[in-house]
Amino acid sequence: MNARETAKQLFFEALELVESSDFPNAESRLRDALVLAPGHAAILTNLSGVLFQQNRQAEARDCAGAALAADPESVETLLILAQCHSNDTSLSEALAAYDKVIAVDPAIAEAHNNRGIILQRLGRSTEALAAYDQALALDPGQAHAWLGRGNALDRSKRYDDALPAYDRALGLAPDLTYAWLGRGNILCRLKRHDEGMAAYAKALAIEPCLAEAWLGRGNALRDLRRYDDALSAFDRALALQPGLGSAWLGRGQVFQEQKRYDEALAAFDQALVLDAGSTPAWVGRAEVLRALKRAPESIAAYRQALKFGGDAELIKYNLAGLGAEPQPAAAPEHYVVGLFDTYADQFDKDLLGNLKYRTPKALANTVTRLATADGLDILDLGCGTGLMGEELRALKRTLTGVDLSPNMLEKARQRGLYDELIASDLIKYLAAQHQAFDIAVAADVLIYIGDLSSVFAGVRQALRDHGLFCFSVERADECDFVLRGTLRYAHSIDYLRALAQQHRFVVEAVETHVLRQDAGADIDGYVAVMRLSS
Repeated sequence: MNARETAKQLFFEALELVESSDFPNAESRLRDALVLAPGHAAILTNLSGVLFQQNRQAEARDCAGAALAADPESVETLLILAQCHSNDTSLSEALAAYDKVIAVDPAIAEAHNNRGIILQRLGRSTEALAAYDQALALDPGQAHAWLGRGNALDRSKRYDDALPAYDRALGLAPDLTYAWLGRGNILCRLKRHDEGMAAYAKALAIEPCLAEAWLGRGNALRDLRRYDDALSAFDRALALQPGLGSAWLGRGQVFQEQKRYDEALAAFDQALVLDAGSTPAWVGRAEVLRALKRAPESIAAYRQALKFGGDAELIKYNLAGLGAEPQPAAAPEHYVVGLFDTYADQFDKDLLGNLKYRTPKALANTVTRLATADGLDILDLGCGTGLMGEELRALKRTLTGVDLSPNMLEKARQRGLYDELIASDLIKYLAAQHQAFDIAVAADVLIYIGDLSSVFAGVRQALRDHGLFCFSVERADECDFVLRGTLRYAHSIDYLRALAQQHRFVVEAVETHVLRQDAGADIDGYVAVMRLSS
């Protein structure tokens, strides 16, 4: 038997050994064959594949490179090379290899799918989604491509689109653990916590040691305020994966919400040891330090959050509250929405029970005294859960509520008081109204707006002649308005009177009241009623 035939026999013996996963002996046969047929592309390609299976990435990559020198358009070799680069985290090189595969044969669905995975790891979610879609156009039965599509949509915050992708993946592969995990994550982001927890349970039934599923459970339980259960879930995640910074972050957030500030600070610090660029951990650290009255350290932590790409508008708003940035004209809209969407379920109980909230009753007493009739068209700006509406029901012909928070509006809807409820910024809403109301009331909403000029102008336009503008503000003495460390604005009485004069309002009453409590201390404010002059 000549050398060529011997090399061929060794090559086929190696392929049989690969089939039985005997990679060391397969490697031996291929190396012997290569001695007899140096530079043979097929032998080099299969040797690179065998080395890859033995987790010898560098050798596999070098061998694949030699094979490509002999056959530059070998799809099999390019795929192995791409996998080597992926495992070495040489993602740009892996992407280039998949691009070459597709250039040679655009119909290989696996290459498009794997290209999507690389693009996702590079943070290029839009391109990743296009790659997954191309893979699925070629082969709709790829469960992993549907999984990847779901992940890309999740990363792009297209949650309603991501869920069907995970469902398609699970329809094809019911035991695909990470599709259950993704489904759980999406459902919990959509506040469908019971369904999300069921999805995490499915993932854990398949893979009980999946730390990410325990992490997801912890986050869901924290959202549900089941704090002890959340901490247990985070602990399980950390026992399985001690370097999981997100679990330390979750622990910190639980402790923060429980006002266990020293424990929260320790957890956020551990999260930052594991990931020094974690914006949520820097923000959490900053908020805890602010609560502990350690303002200079809080400012420094907010600056770090800003450095690592945090929400610049929101972080600067927080810094302004600490006197470290110029104060903006108003709170960021998404801050207000997030605050009250989260707070909606506990709002009435907390405000009335814990914070001794008195503003609606104080405003209603003053309005009732000054209103000249009942059967009025009333606009409740920043209506929240409808506490103010309850106090004004005796005066109303119609009652319209406007609020930024959908969750708060849902609570207001359940009262059955309002004729119309609108999700809108109050200044934008007012700009579209013209002499539509007899009374406009704003209870504890102007504390999130510093410069009230646009509010007064909008209310003036929305009210009929001699209509009443009734509102509360927190009290400031030092200037027109100031953003406090509480992240609420306070306004001076001189500023309110100046705005009234500027916008043709007659001041009927400005009364000093305790509006609520905060951290056990009374919050002083003004309850004002002004009448629009003709």
